[in-house]
Amino acid sequence: MHLQTIVAITDFSAAAEQALDRAAMLAASHQARLRILYGTDAPDPKFTDPHARLEQRARQLARRHDIAVVAGGQGTSNVVTDALAAAAAADLLVMDRRAHFSWMHLLRGSPWARVLRGSRCPVLIVQNTPKAAYQHVLVAVDFSETAGALVRYAGGLQGEARLELYHAIDRRNEAKLRSAEASMQAIQAYRAEVREQARQKMLPLATALDTRRNRVASVLGAGDPARQLAVQHEASGADLIAVGYQRRPAPVDWLMGSVAVRLVGHVQCDVLVFPRDYALREGRTTARNCAVSGLSA
Repeated sequence: MHLQTIVAITDFSAAAEQALDRAAMLAASHQARLRILYGTDAPDPKFTDPHARLEQRARQLARRHDIAVVAGGQGTSNVVTDALAAAAAADLLVMDRRAHFSWMHLLRGSPWARVLRGSRCPVLIVQNTPKAAYQHVLVAVDFSETAGALVRYAGGLQGEARLELYHAIDRRNEAKLRSAEASMQAIQAYRAEVREQARQKMLPLATALDTRRNRVASVLGAGDPARQLAVQHEASGADLIAVGYQRRPAPVDWLMGSVAVRLVGHVQCDVLVFPRDYALREGRTTARNCAVSGLSA
């Protein structure tokens, strides 16, 4: 995989500048063009000319990483609108987890959550200071139809990183067996069958990236996907989690929750959110050709 255009958003806060630095590191790794934007819902009065500061940051990043960096023009003063407009022509959108609270955020959701719902390209939410390239990428998979797109994207984002594929087995059917007072022997047989089915479906994932065969691990767990991913992250020490995202209307997202949104802010690492329909945009690999899948939100 080769990224051509990366977009990053900053409000010059410490967290946002971390996202800018990570975006520049990835741009250098892929020899991609980096476009940086100023965007905030809560302008800081000390930045009287944010565009001039943005241009200064563009020059600094270009010199430090030897990449092409462009400072975006004046936006709409709506960080979500500006981010989504920029993401429409990008291969990756990079931003921090905006923590500014307002009553509007309570009603409509935080800016990063609204960006996730609307972005047509993958979104990298940066939560840590970037000190080096990603070393260990934990990829959540579930075997739905939108295949290897997530695995290939996550694997190609940082080519030398170790890749760990994780699937959390859904235990809701097991709960039905319990409610039907099935014997423990029947429940154990069901567990064994489900694990074997999952193991068989994981096999194509481990061999999907030929150049990574010695650096791809697969792990099976069980239970709530977001909770189990957080536990696996703690156990593995991954510095990036990649997870798929099924686009849904905001009210549905708010009522039902989302694995991706639940993860962000509950794990101490960066999170790559991959829209399931991204693989279909502009003639990218179709779902029929995908052999593996990303975890739905």
